Amino acid sequence: MGPFSSLDHEKYMREALSEAEKAFERGDRPIGAVIVHDGKVIARGSNEFFSKRSYLSHAELNALISAAPFLYDHGRECVIYTTVEPCVMCLGAIIHANIRNIAFGMPDNYIRARKLISAVEYVDKRVHNYLGGILEKECIELYRRYSEREAQLMLTGSRGSW
Repeated sequence: MGPFSSLDHEKYMREALSEAEKAFERGDRPIGAVIVHDGKVIARGSNEFFSKRSYLSHAELNALISAAPFLYDHGRECVIYTTVEPCVMCLGAIIHANIRNIAFGMPDNYIRARKLISAVEYVDKRVHNYLGGILEKECIELYRRYSEREAQLMLTGSRGSW
């Protein structure tokens, strides 16, 4: 894989958006993820929170689990693309899968996982690239189609009047 900065981030985020659309069509939260190695998508995942009745069935975890043996040997050379900034659970799993490069579309200012990166030395040393805002508008629009209320919570970080 070439340097992180030379990758076509929009191309791979479109792949993650395709996974998010699948989740949306099922009635799950529209979050999708893909893992890329050497310019190839090696794993895909979409949120299955409701369809699998599992609090753990996040898009990132589903992609990580499907590629676990490959990541054991090649995690450091991979990039994970996710349509929404990873939550604390997914960020921890990404790091433990040895992925050092994270790219996302829509920020999650409610969970604020990026604060964890700088606050915990172990995490900070393992996240080499953390790039947000890739196709952000498209990721936000899809999430707003699902739930304006949840989208606003993630974008503002505040529950407002609810």
